[in-house]
Amino acid sequence: MQLTIAGGSPRAILYGAYELAEQLGVRFYLHGDVVPDEKIPFNIPSLNISKKPVFERRGIQPFHDFPEGPDWWSEQDYKSVVAQLAKMKMNFVGFHTYPERENFNGTGYKAEPLVWIGKEEDIEDGGRVKAAYPVLHFHTNDSTWGYRATPTSQFALGATQLFETDNYGADYMKEISNWPHTEDENKKIFEEVGVLFREVLEYARQLGFTTCVGTETPLVVPEQMAARYRINKPSDEQIKELYKGIFSRIGQTYPLDYYWLWTPEIWTWSEVSDEVVQKTQKDIQLANEVLDEMGNPFGLATCGWVLGPPKDRAQFDSVLPKSIPFSCINRALGYAPVEPGFQAIEGREKWAIPWMEDDPDMITAQLWVGRLRKDAQDAFRYGCNGLLGIHWRTRIIGPNVSALAKAAWECDGWQAENSRDLSTADFYKDWTKSQFGIESAELVEIFTALDSKGNLLAEGHKGDAPLNATEWVMGPGALCLKGADSSRLARYDFIAQLEAIAPGISGEGNKERYNYWLNSFRFNRATVATALAYRQLDSLINVAAKANGEVQFELVQQQVLPKRTELAKKWTEMTNLMLAKVTTNGELGNLANLEMHSKNKLGYLTGLDGKIEKMSGTKLPEDANLAMDFRGTDRVLVFTNPSVLQSDDEFHIRVRVLSNASQISGVLKWKPLAGSSYQEIPLRHMARNVFEVLLPASSFGEDFEYYIEVNADEKSLVYPATAKSINCSTLVL
Repeated sequence: MQLTIAGGSPRAILYGAYELAEQLGVRFYLHGDVVPDEKIPFNIPSLNISKKPVFERRGIQPFHDFPEGPDWWSEQDYKSVVAQLAKMKMNFVGFHTYPERENFNGTGYKAEPLVWIGKEEDIEDGGRVKAAYPVLHFHTNDSTWGYRATPTSQFALGATQLFETDNYGADYMKEISNWPHTEDENKKIFEEVGVLFREVLEYARQLGFTTCVGTETPLVVPEQMAARYRINKPSDEQIKELYKGIFSRIGQTYPLDYYWLWTPEIWTWSEVSDEVVQKTQKDIQLANEVLDEMGNPFGLATCGWVLGPPKDRAQFDSVLPKSIPFSCINRALGYAPVEPGFQAIEGREKWAIPWMEDDPDMITAQLWVGRLRKDAQDAFRYGCNGLLGIHWRTRIIGPNVSALAKAAWECDGWQAENSRDLSTADFYKDWTKSQFGIESAELVEIFTALDSKGNLLAEGHKGDAPLNATEWVMGPGALCLKGADSSRLARYDFIAQLEAIAPGISGEGNKERYNYWLNSFRFNRATVATALAYRQLDSLINVAAKANGEVQFELVQQQVLPKRTELAKKWTEMTNLMLAKVTTNGELGNLANLEMHSKNKLGYLTGLDGKIEKMSGTKLPEDANLAMDFRGTDRVLVFTNPSVLQSDDEFHIRVRVLSNASQISGVLKWKPLAGSSYQEIPLRHMARNVFEVLLPASSFGEDFEYYIEVNADEKSLVYPATAKSINCSTLVL
């Protein structure tokens, strides 16, 4: 039998090849591929499939700000995500850049380095700059978004093993001095981020992607640059000079298809004066004038937390050129549907951006398949030609990413449903089978029950959903004190069903994936249990504080101190569950969130200790503290597996080991794809339990497969779980 894969372009043929792989049982996600454990005879299938996308632009908008997201990605991470997007038949990637703001108070953002704001006179060859201002992407020595700066060597329960430096972040942030850094350091950050994104966006362009970066409107002039250029209240001409500098540097730094201007977040829930709206409109027009004068090296687009001003979300459509695409994320962290104002806009590109996860629940599992399907259907009904998903993490939102990618090709044929979410049973029937290797109506029922079902608290504000377990307190993913009660704990009674199904899962890959999701739901439950223990401790302390003498002493000894010890045990269980499931940069960021945000900034472990010690007259017992050593099952972790390399790319991965072994060493074993004999190269120790391995392009030259073997004292560990049977593979273009 002969099977032909045909398409109207090279990219279409590539999509056809990936479609065939999916027909054979393979599934693609941002974090990597899922290849079935069970091998099947290779027969050319009888297929007659014809597809075309519903949306011209299909992709993601990874959001810079938190450690869970692209702030901690390396060049290899970005490229890997782009390669995975292509496998999912997506073709767009866009990035937002926070500008400077006045009076930083420990919450919120600081200026970010993807977009430099300055004049053309300060640009040197290759996009280097003569002048800079303080910028960062998240690192553990700084305090944005309600995190408290904490050296990773102080992370408890062995988490420190996974970080090779005390000040952890992207490589260009690791050796940085304290905020606001030196000017030379800030210039270097801009330079290194520029070089990184040149490589990433050139790679994306070669794979046929539309690329987009930008910052907020009206233009915010950094204080140091305003002083340098003697700008007080910028005139139109001064704004145009700055936009020319921004666009000129981009032209020298990285390839780009669109520069998007984001209206401020406050527009989603507050009134906005006509003066501010007019200033914003004028700013966009000035930016467009500059691009016109420069010969339009790339396009201009708009975006934001809303489509337009509160009085009329489609207002800018009547005043801005039709060449400018309009886009926005859904309001209320995605709990609100796609902006209906898209319907009133005609004759221009329109990109809807649903939420694949929200940041109040940043550290826990979220399932939004039904909601994303509905968002895709609405975007199609409103005439949008772009469907993009905002997110931070990768693996834990696998179902959501997959649902959005598939919807971008299928939603025009779906039945309309009069609800916020579309049905999901068909999705989870396929997903559970491909993930876990079994057909289980019970599993489908469990995941379908957990999916979506979010409600709005008020206009522009999210409400509750079945899996909600954390909240926004000064920053993302804080333990949810106000919602921690027995009824929320009871939402996780389904875990007993998952535990009962677990023994029936066979195959090392299936088991690893099943345990990942089982531990993810256990972690959700543990965050609620920990928050509840803290609330109970706080209540007991308040009761004891009102008592006197021996009564107070008895209350502290018999109730407060035991509850404080219980809280430490809950923290231990919660952190150990995260360590049991950490497999990506996003979960590494979750560990930092627990330590720097809920524990050290919000004080949800030790914040009440002063009151306890004052009433007891003594220090807390030792078992009220968290252990520093690792107490779980030894594991080998590789957060990013480069599945597609260009012919001149080197192969570089970092290997992290969770183990208390005194002697750890390892090798990478590799061979040509489907070859017979392995070569090996030792892992190079970086620091703590972090290693790396580098293969120059001249070493392989063709597609290859590999696995990692680690010796931890007397124990032998491998990565991936299916090593030797199903290895990691890398294609060389």
